[in-house]
Amino acid sequence: METLNISGRICHALINGADFPTVYWGEMKNSSDSVEKVLDLCRDVKCNFIVYEADDWNSDFSPWKFDLNRKMSFSGGGRRTLEWLADECVHFCENRFGLTGERIICGYSLAGLFSLWAFYETGLFSGVISCSGSLWFCDWISYAENHSAPPDSCVYISLGDREEKARDRIMATVGDCTRRQYDIICEDKNVSRHILEWNEGGHFNEPEMRIAKGIRWMMK
Repeated sequence: METLNISGRICHALINGADFPTVYWGEMKNSSDSVEKVLDLCRDVKCNFIVYEADDWNSDFSPWKFDLNRKMSFSGGGRRTLEWLADECVHFCENRFGLTGERIICGYSLAGLFSLWAFYETGLFSGVISCSGSLWFCDWISYAENHSAPPDSCVYISLGDREEKARDRIMATVGDCTRRQYDIICEDKNVSRHILEWNEGGHFNEPEMRIAKGIRWMMK
């Protein structure tokens, strides 16, 4: 992969064909092992990858401020990430590599929530892959109920079947929130293809496999 510095943010690019779809995938910095596992699982998939790094996970991928509990808070720095992604990263990569294919946005956990938000907010992406997304996030469902997907788009959502057993009472709503999110997607006439896939295990079970499954489904 080629490492890029785009306005102070680090990205890693793997380009397999300029006309292939490009997956914009948000990850924590120093996640090279996880990235390599996903790429290995997707080595026969015809797409490109732009992996962009977060320095502060809870800030960079949270769409707005939210204090979950005394130990965990989110500052809402996702707006800066979104503006950088939409205004700088996408354009830089498309110009540098001559990319002409569709854009897909992808993420896991809080980055999965961010991916859905970017999908709704920007209209830049024709598909979204949200794996084990943090859809329990404050006011998320209300937001989704009042927004529409881009025309003729595709949505992949997945969740582990034990994730709603979380000890935190708010995080434990993730199952119901994910089901409601999928209902919203099913009702959205702009979405041409969609799926909610259930995986075995909790939040930290085989995240690379879950991401790879989402990418493979999206590229069918």
